[in-house]
Amino acid sequence: MQRSFIYLLVSTMSLMAGLLTNNANALSTTQWQDSAVLSVKAIVSPYTSVKLSTNEISFKILGEPGAYVSKDVVEVTVGSNQSTWGVYVKAAELKHDDRKIKSLPAARMSFSKDGKNYQTLENNVLFLKGVVSQKPRPIKLRFKLTTTWEDAPGVYRGKITFAFLNNP
Repeated sequence: MQRSFIYLLVSTMSLMAGLLTNNANALSTTQWQDSAVLSVKAIVSPYTSVKLSTNEISFKILGEPGAYVSKDVVEVTVGSNQSTWGVYVKAAELKHDDRKIKSLPAARMSFSKDGKNYQTLENNVLFLKGVVSQKPRPIKLRFKLTTTWEDAPGVYRGKITFAFLNNP
């Protein structure tokens, strides 16, 4: 019985030694070490976010033709981890619900960052610039529409587009 026990013990030790040797080879080292190194790789993808506080503005034209400021103030917040960048804004013409009626040209739409100096939205206008280290902060915009005596009554619809451009 003692002999069987010793044989079993020796067999178990041989098996364990074989497993340890195989694991050590799997780790591509022949010695046990008291530390190990794990490589780390982080992939940071480009990120850009343009957020608007609302998805619609409106103008209530309740009198004779002139300049009307929207009651809505729009907050635009831009964040990006890309080098230097710019945000451009442009309006499309406002089309009457009755397509036979003449549209309101985009040149009659304008915006302001300070509520005083308005810029037309006929062409792309650079209104915000930033850099990679810049934290996002909201910019408040007001919009103005100028009407004329030629504008027919009714509902006009259009879009204002904010476009982000990365400058490497």
